[in-house]
Amino acid sequence: MIPNNLLKYFKGFSKEFPSYFRVKNPNFFLMMRYYLRKPTFRYLLQLFFKNPFRIIFNTLFYLPKVFWINFLNKFNKRDFYADSKIKNVIIDFSKGKGFITISYCQKPFDCPDGRFSYKCSASYERCKRCFLYQVKTKCDKLNLDYYIVLGDLDSVWNILSNQFDKYLSASYILTTCNMVLNVVKYISPLFGFTGIILPFNKGSCLTIYAYELSEFGYKNVQTDISDDNKKLLIDILDKAIAIKENYKKNSRSINLGEKLPLLDGKAHIYHTNQRRHRVL
Repeated sequence: MIPNNLLKYFKGFSKEFPSYFRVKNPNFFLMMRYYLRKPTFRYLLQLFFKNPFRIIFNTLFYLPKVFWINFLNKFNKRDFYADSKIKNVIIDFSKGKGFITISYCQKPFDCPDGRFSYKCSASYERCKRCFLYQVKTKCDKLNLDYYIVLGDLDSVWNILSNQFDKYLSASYILTTCNMVLNVVKYISPLFGFTGIILPFNKGSCLTIYAYELSEFGYKNVQTDISDDNKKLLIDILDKAIAIKENYKKNSRSINLGEKLPLLDGKAHIYHTNQRRHRVL
């Protein structure tokens, strides 16, 4: 949880909004101007000094690729952003490596766990009618980290910091508005995380002013992603689950001494917690 003294500091920051907070659909430079004055930026700096060589390496390795991907995306009609191949995301997820973040504003207003809340237990009967129920239950099958994001400070304090300590690199999928997408796509690779960002097609904040208010739970619209992106997210999770279950099945067969057929005409190596097996 975020300490109360940080929350007070964060709220104090929001008392007076600069004029550029009311510009509709702010560009990358206005968003950076906004983020640089926020307390969140201090915690990004703390992460940098935690392991500066790792972040410098990631910057040199990933940033040119990100600029190239952004250039190619100008000619791409996809309604999502990706700086990693989908198959790489699926493979990482099948190993439980990575995370999914969902913005709290996607939760229904009558969410039994509370709307402006980290909780998404998916344990109530009415939860089964919610799209997030499908995502949460599939993440549980994969032992994949699943987060409900309450705001920027939360993203750094509770998510990025934890994942940075946990993995050198990993895949992610997150849902957010285009304003945040335009910043996250440059920042996340520097910490070793690449993946897919699914933008809202409904209920997005159009100004920094509205976004800043949403940081404290003042969001009177339920956001959502497109049906195509919902299908993409579920398909990725389903394929990751299938790979994980197939791996378990093959591991059991090997342990039982059963002969397995050649896969793609080649010998394959399977790894279990106990030993390494070569399948001929």
